[in-house]
Amino acid sequence: MKNTETRKPIKMEDFLRPQMFQQWTRMVHFAWKRDGSNRLVKSSSIGFWISAVLNLVFFAFNGWDIIGHLMMGKPTNQNPPVLCITIYFSIRGLMLFLKRREIINFVYALDRECPVDIDKQHEIRLERTYSSFWMRYRFLRAYAHLGLPMFCCLPLAVYLLTNDGLGAPITLHQQLLGGWMPFDLRRNPRFYLLVWLFDVSCTACGVSFFLTFDNLFNVMQGHLIMHLNHLCRQLEAIDPAESVTNEVEFFAGLRTLVQRQQLLNRLCGQYNDIFKVAFLVSNFMGSGSLCFYLFMIAETTDIFMIIQYILPTMVLVAFTFEICLRGTQLEEASARLESSLRHQTWYMGSRRYRKFFLLWLQYSQRSQKLGAFGLIEINMVHFTDIMQLAFRLFTFLRSQ
Repeated sequence: MKNTETRKPIKMEDFLRPQMFQQWTRMVHFAWKRDGSNRLVKSSSIGFWISAVLNLVFFAFNGWDIIGHLMMGKPTNQNPPVLCITIYFSIRGLMLFLKRREIINFVYALDRECPVDIDKQHEIRLERTYSSFWMRYRFLRAYAHLGLPMFCCLPLAVYLLTNDGLGAPITLHQQLLGGWMPFDLRRNPRFYLLVWLFDVSCTACGVSFFLTFDNLFNVMQGHLIMHLNHLCRQLEAIDPAESVTNEVEFFAGLRTLVQRQQLLNRLCGQYNDIFKVAFLVSNFMGSGSLCFYLFMIAETTDIFMIIQYILPTMVLVAFTFEICLRGTQLEEASARLESSLRHQTWYMGSRRYRKFFLLWLQYSQRSQKLGAFGLIEINMVHFTDIMQLAFRLFTFLRSQ
């Protein structure tokens, strides 16, 4: 029997859905809904306020501990690998907050460019973009909902297996995040569960920042590449000979394509402006975090600590690789516009079109790249640089 079920059109908010644990913990930083005129609008900011309170408390406590250690020589309870990746996640969250207006406006722009008609969605191949998103979303859902509880519960298991009774102080490897708390709460076994719950909340906050950043980055990049590829197909379909037989209609269609290319170039520029600070910080904090995690894995013989640290190490390497890969993909997609123009039979067009073609070709030669203030470019070469920097830092620590 022929399937007559009508497929529903894909909407922009389908790409922006949060993970389940973000909904459970109320740490959804960008909640989206449709208003009465079917416009996509941001509906809530409670996730930012919950995260802000947790971050202020955590960094106030640990900042006081670090200052006391540096200025007065007091012993510290800091866990460098955890502190480094916590700063890494929190800076991404701070970037999301500071750039929230730009992010919202960019999502609105993508929503305007996303067709509602199913035939037009098929023309731009939106279903392929959504299929890629959905596959990745399910993988992250499984990883987050399995890896996060494992990471949080390992120190609790270590404490239950190795504690010497209620009178023995809590050691650093029995704590989830480490750091300082007033009244020596972190080392008091009577408050272990309370401190552990606070650390779990801070960990969920950091992971939520990371997943929100990651989803926005990849959804925006996926839509830009989809529109660039669609424009490439439209450029390849141009028949320059029509400029001789039907000049008015031909140049009217040509004007639409040029305007769309200019729009996509502006969106690529805005996309880079949103994330460029995070790119720059990731270059250093990501390398530092990897270095500390590798050092801890190499120096410890505790199987629980190895398992606990290997999870975030794999996440950092995988997501750093993917960000650099996405930058390369965007650069290649924008460079294909020039290739599509070069393969035209432009010499068959009218004299006016041949003049226009030279200007258009020159305009298309500048591919869109992701970078940070001209200091770095986000591509696979940059991924190699980050891994080399992490290894050099690791080698330096091992030599000391």
